[in-house]
Amino acid sequence: MDFRNLNPLNIHANFLSGNLLPLESGVSRFSIAWKLYSVLIWLLLLAQIIVLIPGLVMVPWEKALIDGTVVIVVNIEIFFMVGRIYARRELVDRLIRKLNEMLRNEDEIMRNVVTTIFQPMNAPLKFYWLAGSLSVFLWCCVPFLLVSQKTSFRYEDYRIPAVFSKQPFSVGVFLMGNIFLLIGNMYTFLKKGSVDIYMIHLVMMMTAQYRYTAKKLAAIFRDANLRSKMEQSSLEADGWTEKEMKALCRHYTAVQW
Repeated sequence: MDFRNLNPLNIHANFLSGNLLPLESGVSRFSIAWKLYSVLIWLLLLAQIIVLIPGLVMVPWEKALIDGTVVIVVNIEIFFMVGRIYARRELVDRLIRKLNEMLRNEDEIMRNVVTTIFQPMNAPLKFYWLAGSLSVFLWCCVPFLLVSQKTSFRYEDYRIPAVFSKQPFSVGVFLMGNIFLLIGNMYTFLKKGSVDIYMIHLVMMMTAQYRYTAKKLAAIFRDANLRSKMEQSSLEADGWTEKEMKALCRHYTAVQW
């Protein structure tokens, strides 16, 4: 077990979204192709914001408030969360390295704790990822129905207000703009979903270590009582208990720092 391989969805979401958040400690192991892909996706989101901002000014305030501001807020959240993780890359690397060291020294209690925490979350996270992607896709496809009803279009006809040319504009401009916004909104959700899954993964990893500490402490006292009853001398039992307690204290200190 290690930080990277405990949750395959976290890996797939991280790559597909182009976030490329650290999955291993040390130097980045992402290939040049993935890095170029990530840059293109970030440029796509930036371009969407550029066409969205004037669109918010040019459409009625109801449309801007309901559809436009949601996308702006989500993009701000994405840039902030991903930016914070990259800004504290050394801290994240150190955390991942410590977690991997703890997982490599696993015992039966650690395996049970990690399985108990991660397994129930697999289905909800997959549902969030798939259902969210499908919902955004369908939500962005609704404006395509207007093609059979109108021959000229305005900014508010897009799913989110955006400016690509002067209004009114033709069916061709409308279709190209909608396709761009569909792709942009899909990647916006993929990035948002990916960073959410990544943060949940981090929290569950830390939760597993604290739960392991509690269960290990209970197991030490239980086994110490059994050893003291089975052995005529309590010196060996006390020595074993002291050794286990010191190891557990080192584990807890590593989690804290």
